[in-house]
Amino acid sequence: MRGDRRRIRLRPHPWFGTIAVVVAVLAMTTTFSWLSLEDHRSPRPRDSETVAIDPSTSPPASVDRESLQAAIDTAVEECRGVWEAQEQPLQAAAVSLAQWQLHVDAMNQLVADEITFAQATAFWEQTRVQAADNVTAFTEADSGYVASDPSCPTPVVPDGIVVDTEALTACEDGIEVRDQALDAARVSIRTWHHHVIDMDLLRAGKLSPELALELWRRYWRQGVEELAAYREQLGRAEQESCAGA
Repeated sequence: MRGDRRRIRLRPHPWFGTIAVVVAVLAMTTTFSWLSLEDHRSPRPRDSETVAIDPSTSPPASVDRESLQAAIDTAVEECRGVWEAQEQPLQAAAVSLAQWQLHVDAMNQLVADEITFAQATAFWEQTRVQAADNVTAFTEADSGYVASDPSCPTPVVPDGIVVDTEALTACEDGIEVRDQALDAARVSIRTWHHHVIDMDLLRAGKLSPELALELWRRYWRQGVEELAAYREQLGRAEQESCAGA
């Protein structure tokens, strides 16, 4: 009949139910995985009782004035030990460089026509005696001092704490200046040592007079400058003191 419309019913596919279940399971699995990932990425609030405190941020403990002064007094005694340890290399340097100074002065006087060559030679022969031994004595004393790893501790004094640091400061300053004198002595004695070796080689016939003279002129000029630097540093060191040392 015209106008008679048939209703068409769509029958569900036999796999539709199975597919729907699989899709639902996948959706739930994805959701749980995403939530788990977010939970892992987001930091959880920590219990206030388990939070570690950096010691460096902790408020400083109260400082006892008497204890701090005792620490400074102990540091002064350690500094005095360093001061005393400097004595042996400084004295050995003075002996060796006194010879070198006479040796150089003889050349200075010869160049200035104040003495004859024979007189200069006599001075050089005189200052050559035990020169190598005196250089060795300084080297051993200085090596022992350096090997002892000398140090002068400096306790930290907080603001507002009044303590006596005068002796400690004097020792620290004095030790530094004396170390500078030792530095200058090392440089000068090294040059003197080279010349002592050359003199021995010349006397043994292992160094030509021409080369010996060329080297001597070089060491003489170095000696003038280096000895002047040593004397300047030594003069400063002699003005220092470490009370009780």
